[in-house]
Amino acid sequence: MPKRISHWGCGLLLAALITAAPVWAQQEATQAQLDELKDKISDLQGWLKQAKGQRSDLEESLKKTETQIAHLVNQIQDNTEEARTLKQRLDALRQEQRELTAKREQQAEFLRKQIRAAYAMGRQEYLKVLLNQQSPDRVARLLRYYDYINRERTQRIEDYLATARQLDNVKSEILQRDQRLQAVRQDLQSRRQDLEAQQQERHQLVATLNQRIQGRGDQLSKMQADQARLEELLNAVTEAIVDLPPPRDAKPFPQMRGQLPWPLTGRITTAFGGHLMNGKVISHGWFIRAQEGTPVKAIHGGRVVFSDWIRGFGMVVIIDHGDGFMSLYGHNQSLRKSTGDWVHGGDIIATAGTSGGRSQSGLYFEIRKKGQPIDPISWITKR
Repeated sequence: MPKRISHWGCGLLLAALITAAPVWAQQEATQAQLDELKDKISDLQGWLKQAKGQRSDLEESLKKTETQIAHLVNQIQDNTEEARTLKQRLDALRQEQRELTAKREQQAEFLRKQIRAAYAMGRQEYLKVLLNQQSPDRVARLLRYYDYINRERTQRIEDYLATARQLDNVKSEILQRDQRLQAVRQDLQSRRQDLEAQQQERHQLVATLNQRIQGRGDQLSKMQADQARLEELLNAVTEAIVDLPPPRDAKPFPQMRGQLPWPLTGRITTAFGGHLMNGKVISHGWFIRAQEGTPVKAIHGGRVVFSDWIRGFGMVVIIDHGDGFMSLYGHNQSLRKSTGDWVHGGDIIATAGTSGGRSQSGLYFEIRKKGQPIDPISWITKR
């Protein structure tokens, strides 16, 4: 679950961008690159503070609520995965308990038979058999036989005790796991209630915000301002990042033309270059309709250079793929990666949603080359 970076501390962002290299990308930036990055991060920090100052109180409340929703969704996802893992482990432990119980009963029955046989034979019978033997060799063989019987009996007792101890350990682990599972389920129920409350609050905020925009006739200007703000962010990010060479074992992005996977399963309702607001706004990417919570996956390997909320686009992830290419994923319900994380193609980076004030759930998706939007249709594989 990603840690939220609420104020984008310059030092924290710098550390995230330059120290989170993965095993598969064993590359070092030169000192000159690091110095350049440090300077550019200061510029990006200033842009973020300015963008925050331009948001209204309602928009700031929307950001806070949608960020809390994203955090809750991630916690619910983590709790759900933990509950599933615990349930699987409990099922395996209970099966092991049944097998150990049956094994212990078999061992106990064998020992009971041994005890009855030894009692029936008695110590006197053992001495009588030995004294009745005339041959020293026969006596020696009988002694070895009785020694073998005693050692076998001792081993059987030790095996029984080991099984009993193992069964006790399994029972103890079952108790602990079951208690943890109940706690996780209670926590899960509580977080789902919190999520429902936050979603209701968000619904009211979006309705109020839309009424205010419509009342002023500001819908067009807001959309244009949101798009311009996104352009500013992308320009700031493009200038801030140091373009490291792509990993040796990863195919360069330019060679993936027409082969990139879809970021999620859904239907395109707004295409690249599509007209919005009666043709006064042009879409720079796709809007893909999808159910809220649908996993969003990275189309190619790279590093996350932005993972936060931005007005008009909500929870946004931007990935730098090297060679001047970036991909953008907006309107997410939650973010599963943080700034500075390295990802592989196909990694889950977010979940689709309605953040940014949308009424329809899905994903806003862009591909950029040297900061300029390009049509994903020629890059994404055909269905």
